[in-house]
Amino acid sequence: MLCFSRKTVATFFLFLAGNLFAANPPVINFENILENSFSDSSGQLTFEDYTVAFAPDPPFNGIAAVVDPAGKVVAKFEFYPDYINSQGVFARIRTKAIGPAEVKLTEPGVYTLVFVVSGQPVTRMPVRLLQTSAGDDPFNPVKTFGFDGYWRTMAHFTTVTAGRGGLAPELTLWLGGMDLPPGVNRDMFRVALLRDGKEVAHSKRTQGVITNGHFKRRRTFLFHPHTEKESPNAIVFSLQDMKTNGAYEVLVSRVSDGKTIRSYDFNVVNGAITPLPQTVLGYQPATDYILPRVLKRGTTSLEMIEAIWIRDGG
Repeated sequence: MLCFSRKTVATFFLFLAGNLFAANPPVINFENILENSFSDSSGQLTFEDYTVAFAPDPPFNGIAAVVDPAGKVVAKFEFYPDYINSQGVFARIRTKAIGPAEVKLTEPGVYTLVFVVSGQPVTRMPVRLLQTSAGDDPFNPVKTFGFDGYWRTMAHFTTVTAGRGGLAPELTLWLGGMDLPPGVNRDMFRVALLRDGKEVAHSKRTQGVITNGHFKRRRTFLFHPHTEKESPNAIVFSLQDMKTNGAYEVLVSRVSDGKTIRSYDFNVVNGAITPLPQTVLGYQPATDYILPRVLKRGTTSLEMIEAIWIRDGG
């Protein structure tokens, strides 16, 4: 996990006045931020549409900003005051800009994405910009960059219908070029689920691709242990199976060399995954609260479902 000073954001937002939100403060959907457009070739990031929870009554008064390692705001964008869509405590917001709301970062370091509502910072996420080439190749004199951060440490389970109408946990994680062996543009990955040190489920060998470039969202189901020959008839690891108490570990490895590239730890107690402290409502500081909801995939409405976040390193 990236480390950064809380003073970084406070340096800029010290002038922002206003009372703290009386009830639950607004929060930007964490998965939306991870899914921002990040260009690993140019160092460019683009602010797009977001889901906000505990949305205040319109008009919406919001700002998205990028703060550099020295605490200086290098870019900021307002949001339209009208919601794109609103349903219950959730609403969709869109940045207001002439053309894309984007900024190109060219100095390596830890930057902070900050979202402000009604004068108060409500959500922040650090990202690390790395320089991956110096641009000293005479045949390709261009500097290149890479974004690193929570894509490497966070994943989540959602409950979906899988096979014969049963409920099963679906794992969502992010993988990218930084997970590949040097000089390789593509690989496969395997996910194994261990309970108290024993493998109780794994993904299918033919599923799961790592591609070069920025981290991309990958989804996979887990199946009871089976051979490659048995793969077509493998039994899905169900939600009921996940309710067995124990200490769990999700191991993600490259197929080419077997190297472990992720290790997520969590516990199941009384039939439920123990949530990360950051996903519990009321977590402080509120700007680091992670919304335990994500947009249901395949839906055209603002339908949010429970997401149980897990972390590499527990």
